[in-house]
Amino acid sequence: MTSTQFLELAVSLSVQVSVVIIIAHWLGKLVSSERLQCRLWTVCYVVLLMLIVVAVLFPHPRFFQPWASIDSQNASTIVNLEMQAGRVLFFIWLTGATLSLLVFMYRAFQVNQFLKTCRSVDPHQYAFAENLDVLNGNASSNIKSQVKLLSSDRLKTPFCSQFHRPYIVVPEYLLEFESQKINFILRHELEHLKTGHPLQLFLQRLVETIFWFHPMVWWASQESSLTREFACDEAAIDSPQEIAQYLRTLLTIIEYGAAQQDESPTPLAFGRGKSIVAHRARRLTQIARNHQMTRPFEISGLKACCSLVLSAALIGMIWLPVDVLASPRANWSPWPTWTAGALHDFGFSANDFEVYSRHTELHELLGARETLTDRSKIPQPTRQE
Repeated sequence: MTSTQFLELAVSLSVQVSVVIIIAHWLGKLVSSERLQCRLWTVCYVVLLMLIVVAVLFPHPRFFQPWASIDSQNASTIVNLEMQAGRVLFFIWLTGATLSLLVFMYRAFQVNQFLKTCRSVDPHQYAFAENLDVLNGNASSNIKSQVKLLSSDRLKTPFCSQFHRPYIVVPEYLLEFESQKINFILRHELEHLKTGHPLQLFLQRLVETIFWFHPMVWWASQESSLTREFACDEAAIDSPQEIAQYLRTLLTIIEYGAAQQDESPTPLAFGRGKSIVAHRARRLTQIARNHQMTRPFEISGLKACCSLVLSAALIGMIWLPVDVLASPRANWSPWPTWTAGALHDFGFSANDFEVYSRHTELHELLGARETLTDRSKIPQPTRQE
């Protein structure tokens, strides 16, 4: 991939990602529940990753060719600028992506090490043993057979995590809470595990690592995080009458942890983030007043996910014509070198080069650029008085 092709890839993918996120957010407003919104965000992250794979491995159509009528001298100047910009952007992106990946891996390592320091909790030693059995019984069979309850005195708020098996980790002080408060917390964390939120968070982190520079990606991360907490809040309460007690439980955890330092490096926590807690409290209060969130128009989760996938497929066909070296004779870009090589190995023919017209040849563009460069190096005669 040349520097001009990378520039076109980066610009086009950035626009495509923005449009897909906007569509996902809009469709999320039309589904009937927060749990369906969570699934929609999961599909959104999968679609964003697929857009990257398709863009890197397959050719794309060229609906616009604004560089066809440009002369060689101007084209060579633009090519020179694009090559320099492409190289600079590539190294900036590579540096940011590498740092983001290292941070992601370090946090995962921290979580794994933190779990090793936690002690296993036998629910039958505490007052909520029977209620925990009921909650586990309501969970899916694969969750209830694997979930493990841990505790730590280095923790100020409960959280859940899942690598090879799911964990729910609670602070030591929480084990002394009354049964109803613990039930709220366990329902909340079990909902995270049942609905696959650890997997969604993993996909979210991958997208953040690749598009670390994209503000819409970080906005989508905030929205999906809120949606996850909203969905788990809904699962934690059986009726609107329990909302007041649930909010008091949330406030109690915040008060207990205010004077402690939280050492758990995971975002799937029960009461982490002042802004998130404020949004959750505001929404629960609204539900308590209206008994349910009403939407003027609703669609099913399946329709929303299918609409998002189809929209992304169409959006992925639209590329901005940034590359000046793109041939005006071709309606499709050439196959990437690695994909074309693989196809050749299997006996399929695929062009991995541009087909230029007689009006704009590649050697003319590069030759004109070299001529301009040579002229700039020739010393100009000084005027004699």
